[in-house]
Amino acid sequence: MRFFACLILLAGLALLGGGCGPKRSFDGPTVDAFTGRLTHNGKQVSFPEGKEVTLKVIHEKGTSFGIPIKSDGTFKIGWMPIGKYGAVMELERPGLGRKGKSMYNVPGGLSIQEGQTEYTIELGKDWKP
Repeated sequence: MRFFACLILLAGLALLGGGCGPKRSFDGPTVDAFTGRLTHNGKQVSFPEGKEVTLKVIHEKGTSFGIPIKSDGTFKIGWMPIGKYGAVMELERPGLGRKGKSMYNVPGGLSIQEGQTEYTIELGKDWKP
């Protein structure tokens, strides 16, 4: 049952896209574009080239997005609603069978604010590369 709930959630995230592309309808204020980076203990993190890393975020009103993370730990995103988001980082991990991904809950999530165009997301003390 849990598997099907996760499958439905991931399918919904896929349908919503990554917050990129043309402006989608949303009942509330939005930003047009922003950039950011992931850090651990204040230092920018990186990932092996070709490894798929996605930051899954869920807006306080329930809309969710997937933000692709580059190997240098940075991201660039288009349109997104302003507000607070819960965040989970999804990483490709070898040796996990057919699932092949692990998830890490990002403490503090993400807060998109009007006029801010750069963000740093601290992965917290429990992050293990």
